[in-house]
Amino acid sequence: MLPLAPTLFSFSAFVLLLLSTLMYLIWRRDREPEELFWSAAFSMAGSAFVCFAFRNVNETVSIVAGNALALWACGLVWTGAVIFRGKAVHPLLSFAGGLMWLAGFWSAGIHLRIVAFAIVAAIYETLTTYELFSYNRAKDKPLLMSKVAGWIVGIHSGVDIIVAISGSFVEVDPGSPFTDSWVLKYRWLELSSYLAILGFVLIALSKERIAIRQESAAMIDALTGLANRRAFDLAIERAERSATGKDTTALLVFDLDNFKVINDRFGHPEGDRVLAAFGATAARNIRSGDVLARIGGEEFVILMCSVDRGTALSVAERIRSAFVEEASFLVDGLATVSVGVAIMENRTPDFWKMTRAADRALYDAKAAGRNRVVFAGQ
Repeated sequence: MLPLAPTLFSFSAFVLLLLSTLMYLIWRRDREPEELFWSAAFSMAGSAFVCFAFRNVNETVSIVAGNALALWACGLVWTGAVIFRGKAVHPLLSFAGGLMWLAGFWSAGIHLRIVAFAIVAAIYETLTTYELFSYNRAKDKPLLMSKVAGWIVGIHSGVDIIVAISGSFVEVDPGSPFTDSWVLKYRWLELSSYLAILGFVLIALSKERIAIRQESAAMIDALTGLANRRAFDLAIERAERSATGKDTTALLVFDLDNFKVINDRFGHPEGDRVLAAFGATAARNIRSGDVLARIGGEEFVILMCSVDRGTALSVAERIRSAFVEEASFLVDGLATVSVGVAIMENRTPDFWKMTRAADRALYDAKAAGRNRVVFAGQ
């Protein structure tokens, strides 16, 4: 038998309420909606443990209120995970478990109460595990803490399933919150430890996603939504590391024609519309693995790996002609684009040389009258 149950419950309540306060303060700064729901969940959990401390003193507070609050905490953790994935929530479902407890589960026999609580908690925890693992499957850059949180909740769900299966058979001492069963003997200790660990992991999870969002934002051109120069430089580094020396690599450099005239004549807002229109047009006409970036002013670039010469030239011409058609409705049709294309075949690409070659081809396109694609022979 574990001694000093009220002490365990009181200490657990303190830790959980402290976590709730910490999450709330973090939410005040970050304004990530899942943090507010998780703060509410740990506030409920801490309040539940306050109620559990009244075991054998006030059974209504301990059994009725305590377990309802604990199930509401489970529901709110799940709701926070749903919001974390960006899905719509149904608030009533968050409180359904606790409401069912208040509706009658609490008055059942002690074995049925154990089973009912464990089943409802396991359902919420299984759904939470699904949401946490599903987040990573839906994203290009998985979050480590999402996996960690998913495993923690999933393992605890397994514990609750074991409790639900064994709850009808254990010998229960009605005068104690603990039992002599090896399954339930450390039930409350495990639960308090689980919640404390989960709280810190959920904080780390939310912070990890914020950090990745900030990193991604630093790689994006705000006007066009394309990769910026920093992101393109990193793409070049990755391409250099993965190059086998047997593939063909292409570099396409685009420069919008007459762009200074457009800005002077129509104003910068119209110039921005032209830039955005080109970015959207180019994005629609590249392959899934190509890297498209705006690297400055009116200059854009595309990196194409494992491509043949004909395909690279075809993509360049397709983008050029599609943009001319798209921009014919803007700035009196003045916007066109010139393109320089450089290729390296069957050898490890030297991107410094390719950039110089593509720039020379672009210069030739400008000199030849603009609005054309020029290939740089290697």
